[in-house]
Amino acid sequence: MCIFTWDTDHSLTSLASSLAFKLLGLLFSYMSWTCGIILAMSRSWRVWEVDSEIVPMVSIGLWEVFYIQNLNISGVLVKMGQVCVMDGSWALPDEITYAQELIVLANLMKSVVLSFGTMTLWVSWIKAPYPEFLRMYYKICTHLLLLSSCCTLSAMIWNFSADFSGETTFEFPESFPVKKEALIGEKGSYVLPLAITTAFLSVISAFSFLFERYLLTQIRVEPTILGRSSKQRV
Repeated sequence: MCIFTWDTDHSLTSLASSLAFKLLGLLFSYMSWTCGIILAMSRSWRVWEVDSEIVPMVSIGLWEVFYIQNLNISGVLVKMGQVCVMDGSWALPDEITYAQELIVLANLMKSVVLSFGTMTLWVSWIKAPYPEFLRMYYKICTHLLLLSSCCTLSAMIWNFSADFSGETTFEFPESFPVKKEALIGEKGSYVLPLAITTAFLSVISAFSFLFERYLLTQIRVEPTILGRSSKQRV
């Protein structure tokens, strides 16, 4: 007669490792998603020094421009922060237009990963016997995370190279208090290291889910053969 028993030691070790990589992948996914939201909302994708006493510096984001305007009110110098939304009146270059789409796409993919990752954690928590379901979800999560990291890095590298090489076609509208011709130089910001960190966290999370998918193939039931006893009690 053939019955099935668990390979106890191997299964317990695999289950513990599986839970660790599952939680690690989900944690890094949340961290990468948070960094991606900060990137999308940041107004420091480009920081320009301007030859102007009124507006000495301009910070440019993907959707908004921030600058501090020096105003002389009754002989008192007042600094006021101003925010401008980049609408249809702005001549946006391709690197910013595509960066908007790439960053939004990356964040949407990571949102899907968080939904799938949370669902797989719940399925594992209730010990539901759906290994094929889990493997499929982990495969999808891995691909989405790697694609999101490529989107984030592509958006940042394109903007960074266009800005510091001077090849950008970005222009301020007529109503803006300064012109692009007054640009003195570019300054670095936290956006570049943040984008690299975001992509790195996505890659770590992807490999965690990939290894978790591999561990699922190692947790299996082992067959055991039992023979009939040659002696019977009377």
